[in-house]
Amino acid sequence: MQIEKEKKNKGSIIIIILLLIALLGTTGYIIYDKVVKKEPSQEEKKETPKEKEEETSQRELIEEEQATLLSQIEAYTSTLAGQYPFDEETPLENQQVLLFGLIQLESTGQDFMESDLEKVLQQYFGENHPYQHENIECFLGDGTLYIYDSAKREYRFQDYHGHGGQGIYPNEVYYLNGNTDEQTYTVNVNILYGDYCNSTCGPTTSYYTTVNDSRNGTNSILGPYEEQHIITQEEYNSVQATLPITTFTFEKDELGNYGLKSVTIQ
Repeated sequence: MQIEKEKKNKGSIIIIILLLIALLGTTGYIIYDKVVKKEPSQEEKKETPKEKEEETSQRELIEEEQATLLSQIEAYTSTLAGQYPFDEETPLENQQVLLFGLIQLESTGQDFMESDLEKVLQQYFGENHPYQHENIECFLGDGTLYIYDSAKREYRFQDYHGHGGQGIYPNEVYYLNGNTDEQTYTVNVNILYGDYCNSTCGPTTSYYTTVNDSRNGTNSILGPYEEQHIITQEEYNSVQATLPITTFTFEKDELGNYGLKSVTIQ
């Protein structure tokens, strides 16, 4: 009996020891999992800021990007320069954008489909642009220029406007610099405005630093010249230091469109 009792005691001790070992193992794993494992090493902590810096780093624009964006800037400026500056808090009016699109289509006087105008809006203002399709009103305020048929998704010209087309601002755009983080694109340029072209255009004989001076034909910074004049590099260099810097900000969408978001003037 005594021997059996001692055997039972030894068995109980062994079981207790095994349970203690298991408990210590479980506790050690929990400590490792919650504390040691989840606390990053010093090397990892050092790498994190570097990774963030790489993610937000910017680069200069390549030539292809410069050419595309400058072409768009020239197009905006011809029609919308009188609305500069603007941003997403004070955006362009819907009618101004529709008239801009109409000019880019070169379809004034002809009917066209919503899809035709939509291609222009996406190219210049991005796939998710905020502008809506509606009747296009005459820029001179004498009624509707195009009626928008939402059922047929068609724009129909209203042929009772006895005047010429909308005026434009001839312009010369000079690239200064630009950068991108692969989504937002920023471009800084100088702009020289030629003589305002109101319906019918004469030769450009003077250049100005503001749209108001261009409209009024006053305070020319270059000219007047006796006939149509293209600015030389030397002439631009002579006035560059006095020109305002105009900044255009774009966002690139998934289709590769550069949508204009803001224009500021310094």
